[in-house]
Amino acid sequence: MTLMEYINQEERGYLLPFMGANGPIMTRKTMEEIYASPEEQLILAKKMDEKFPSDFIYALDEGNLFCDVLGVMLKKPDYDFSMVMDHPIKTIEDLERLEIPNPYTNKRMKTNLESFNLISKNIDKPIYTSLQGPFTMAVQLAGATELLKATIKNPDFVKKLLEFTGEVVDGYAKAIVEAGVNMVSIAEPSTVMLAPKKFPGMVLDNLNKIFKDLNCWKCVHICGDTTKIYPYILETPIDAFSFDQIMDISKISDEFPNDKVIIGNLDPIELLGNGSRVEIENEIERLDDVMGDNFLLSFGCSAVNNTPVEHLELICNYTRR
Repeated sequence: MTLMEYINQEERGYLLPFMGANGPIMTRKTMEEIYASPEEQLILAKKMDEKFPSDFIYALDEGNLFCDVLGVMLKKPDYDFSMVMDHPIKTIEDLERLEIPNPYTNKRMKTNLESFNLISKNIDKPIYTSLQGPFTMAVQLAGATELLKATIKNPDFVKKLLEFTGEVVDGYAKAIVEAGVNMVSIAEPSTVMLAPKKFPGMVLDNLNKIFKDLNCWKCVHICGDTTKIYPYILETPIDAFSFDQIMDISKISDEFPNDKVIIGNLDPIELLGNGSRVEIENEIERLDDVMGDNFLLSFGCSAVNNTPVEHLELICNYTRR
């Protein structure tokens, strides 16, 4: 079954929730406690699905998994996403000291594989997960300013770095699909800093390699204004593109390919966090009215961890009427 077929099985709206940091507060387990245990991840997935019923299982998002596995210094809040605190890779010599992690033997990755496998056997809904993209990982490893400078002064370093990050994402993506993940989204927020003419060589080559033989539904999410970027992404073998809240997807809908799914794009801050129930309902209805059959409702980015629970419940229940 294709993603398009899945979201058109019934005459109702379908919802893909970006709620990667909302569950731990509800379960009173820290992010690290949940990351470390397949059983805790299953408990979280079940509780999230019961509290916020949607059409996908997306209980937890380990956004900086790759940086963590590669030994990058991270700040790890108990109930929010981790943040990179250092950018240690400055030269080819630094890069050569890193090894491509093996998802089947690396402790952190292996635990996630066990978690996905456990969830897939216990909950009969597609599992969705988001992975940091190769370019964004390169920015995290080298630093944005240094990487952009290197594109001019040291292109060989950039080439080797992107080859490395591409292999890291590729190997892990294939492993999690084997473990039961049904939909993989590559998040490339850092690509908005690139000039459009640099986008194909810096981003598309890796995405094409990752998606080529990936046997699942495939998606890309990029934060910010992607007006000049998303047409490039449509050249890759994806099933869907996920838009940030600043984009007016009603204006994109007419020119977007009918065989690919538009995902988006309720504002997670002003609408989900600070809006009223009426405002949320009105925006969902507006999108339902103007979007076509290739539309999958979601958030423009992940809901913040203190989003009112009643707002998340409203969206989940309102969509499934």
